[in-house]
Amino acid sequence: MKFVDILHAHLDAFNQTYEQQITTAMRQAIYSMLSCRTNTERTSHRACQSCTHTTDYPLSCGHRSCPQCQHNTTADWLAKQQTKLLPVEYYMVTFTLPFELRIIAKHQPELLYQAMFSVAASVLKDFAHNSKSLGGEIGFTGVLHTHSRRRDYHPHLNFIIPAGSFNKGKKQWQKAVAKKQR
Repeated sequence: MKFVDILHAHLDAFNQTYEQQITTAMRQAIYSMLSCRTNTERTSHRACQSCTHTTDYPLSCGHRSCPQCQHNTTADWLAKQQTKLLPVEYYMVTFTLPFELRIIAKHQPELLYQAMFSVAASVLKDFAHNSKSLGGEIGFTGVLHTHSRRRDYHPHLNFIIPAGSFNKGKKQWQKAVAKKQR
């Protein structure tokens, strides 16, 4: 079963339950997904060069939340990212905004999201600097996610951190020493 089928089947109940919480952007996403690849006036006309056969294909909505449209785009993006991976072990660290602060983030997103990045970066740098196994400078890449996979408002940062640090004094990379599990 496709997501759009579930959306069609339960849209009325969804609208009744969450009427007060659905934003304009959410309504646009729902409308886009419901009209995606349906027979509308927006079509791609294809004609065979060998014979007279022609076919019209409905266009996709192209919305970033649509699983029908974004599956191939996501798969292509992931394949490109795989080629960019560093040849080192790495960790993923997540910083989640506490529930109590989410109302502030809804009203002042730029300010709070910037503060989240600043605090998280500071924590990571201090941790690496004070760690006996690292004791140097680390690099990292962080990404802000504003919603969970279920589309709940859930601001959090995901950081990718190589398992090591750069020691300026020795001018060399130090691989992090993994602690043994007991």
